Amino acid sequence: MREPAAFLFDEPLSNLDAKLRVQMRVEIKQLQRRLKTTSLYVTHDQLEAMTLGDRLVVLNAGQIEQVGTPMEIYARPASMFVAGFIGSPAMNMLPVDYLNEQGANGLLDNLPDGTDTVGIRPDDMHLAPPALPHLIVDSTLALFEAAGAESHLYVTLADSDQPTVIRVSGQPPVAEGETLRFFVTRDALHPFNSTTGKRTGD
Repeated sequence: MREPAAFLFDEPLSNLDAKLRVQMRVEIKQLQRRLKTTSLYVTHDQLEAMTLGDRLVVLNAGQIEQVGTPMEIYARPASMFVAGFIGSPAMNMLPVDYLNEQGANGLLDNLPDGTDTVGIRPDDMHLAPPALPHLIVDSTLALFEAAGAESHLYVTLADSDQPTVIRVSGQPPVAEGETLRFFVTRDALHPFNSTTGKRTGD
């Protein structure tokens, strides 16, 4: 019997419970390695895409937004749509004008032309100062969400109603309603143009 030229998986795990999903992801990955056969895998679950795919094609309304390896797409999303889809919690999007008003102190001066929004991943926002230079923004903790080995801090930015989430290790000693100061390094900023939705400087 001839080996199939390719396998097509269309949302194969969507109806499984969480534990069985994990088990089936492992089995599918092992099957791929054993058979060495091309697989086309369609999913809305970014974790499945990131763990099972060698190359991803991110579609938006039937149009290709970006093609690349999982880590290429995670590290350098080509559009605001991709940035919001790949990564959990989703990337925060903050207006450049707002950050300058908060005293970015020239940290945003060298962003590519056309940049009016910067994306910041929740795990690139730190409660303790990282190496300089860095951006400092004050916020109020609206919701503390403990998630085992990590915590999600949903904050309201100073002078803004922009929803923002910070992901930290463990469970820091913070309380809802508390004022938090977070720090972001320059190399953690992803530049976008909000009108085109595309990454700038590419």
